[in-house]
Amino acid sequence: MKYLLFIALIIGISSYTAYEKQVWDYLVGDTGLTKAGAAGLMGNLYAESGIQSVIYENAYKSKIGLSDQEYVDWVNSGRYSENDFIYDAVGFGLAQWTYYTRKQALLNTCRGQIGDMGCQLRYLKSELAYYFPGVNSLLKSSNSVRDCALKVLFEFENPADQSVSVQNYRASLAQGYYNTFAGGSSPDPTPDPTPSGKTYVVQAGDTLSAIAYRFGTTVAVLCQLNNISNPNYIYVGQVLRLP
Repeated sequence: MKYLLFIALIIGISSYTAYEKQVWDYLVGDTGLTKAGAAGLMGNLYAESGIQSVIYENAYKSKIGLSDQEYVDWVNSGRYSENDFIYDAVGFGLAQWTYYTRKQALLNTCRGQIGDMGCQLRYLKSELAYYFPGVNSLLKSSNSVRDCALKVLFEFENPADQSVSVQNYRASLAQGYYNTFAGGSSPDPTPDPTPSGKTYVVQAGDTLSAIAYRFGTTVAVLCQLNNISNPNYIYVGQVLRLP
């Protein structure tokens, strides 16, 4: 079923779930993303959760022994304790939030309604604005679906597998959402000078100039690849695309 929906999205049809329409309307209307930005984010959200809010990571279901709805109900009621939820390292919700600080913030925002789509969308909006300003800025300004999808992949979701096939899959999902909700093809994406998909995770003490020297490139190229407006501002854990 999920595979069929993926095919439908790619060709851009008018059939979609109520949740998908809710997410699109919120991202474009309330969050102020461009249509390409909304599509790029939704392609990643679909890859993570299938655009579902009442869902936790399949790999842990046999260990925890709860259905998706039971997990949500137990968290809301306190039967699954706050510490259990925060520190179980299990991806949850629309964006499959996993890291404990992000799950704590999600719980603070959506306490008692942790599985509610509207509440998760409000948290997503605040998380982008306050903790991922570079991603937020691109999603609000870019008309390239692929650029937006890869920005979310590399810096917001940051999964273990960031291979070219994963990049292409998520960008294709994003383009499908654009075709479905925006009614046509997006403008041509910005030429991508990193076909290898190589990345580098910023470490404590790194500077952009030192990273550029290490990998035989320039600060200007790294800024272009990563949509960095201030070359003096990079942060530990940031994933940089390399030429």
